[in-house]
Amino acid sequence: MASELEKTAVDWLTTHKEDHTDSKADMNQYWYSAATIATLVDVVRSHCLPAKQPDASLDVAFISTPSLYFSLSRAERAQSRLLEYDDALGVDEPGFVFYDFHEPEALPEELRGAFGCVVIDPPYITSEVWMQYVATAKWLLAPGGHAVLTTVIENAELLGEQLGVQPNHYLPSIPNLPYQYAVYTNFDAPQLAQTNPEVPHDPVAFLSAPREAARAAVTETPLAGKGASYDFEAMIEAELRRQEAAAQQA
Repeated sequence: MASELEKTAVDWLTTHKEDHTDSKADMNQYWYSAATIATLVDVVRSHCLPAKQPDASLDVAFISTPSLYFSLSRAERAQSRLLEYDDALGVDEPGFVFYDFHEPEALPEELRGAFGCVVIDPPYITSEVWMQYVATAKWLLAPGGHAVLTTVIENAELLGEQLGVQPNHYLPSIPNLPYQYAVYTNFDAPQLAQTNPEVPHDPVAFLSAPREAARAAVTETPLAGKGASYDFEAMIEAELRRQEAAAQQA
């Protein structure tokens, strides 16, 4: 039976369809499944609400993660913020803050060092884009702040060096995304030590598989200009190569 949190996630997903039209192509809207939303929000509630760091004045900065932000109650959202490029999500939402990763620190000064936690899911997986989000995370976090991130396993080394995070056993379900993500945190969460039954990958094999096979997906060069798109065919081919390599190792 679905939890109340999962039902809330279903309601949000029903009214906010992924938009892959040309007008929204630069946003790369791929939502987590309802069950994954419930799990990640449960992690945030357990470890980030209220802010655990004494220097933090706000709880969580949800950066490019609207499905998680809107699965909180209004009372919970009051001490958090949604940093998001799609301003349609800011209608009647006082916690909305416009965010463009091309300008990672172009944010209200009162948000500097204000958050006990950041939750991040960028629209692209490349290291160049992630370094912009890393800059934002460091700018927003209070000392000792928590981080919850989702991206491909090939970014593990980069994110470990930059934000001190490690991938977890739990693998998130993003139904329409052509490659598998991992969940990274800089703290231990029991919810993320479980296996996600929605995901067909063996977590142990997935997390330990050689990473070189899909490295091309992370180093894809974006087209020039703001809101650049990526060669997703190349990314899919790289992910298939990674899965083949993992199968050979099993």
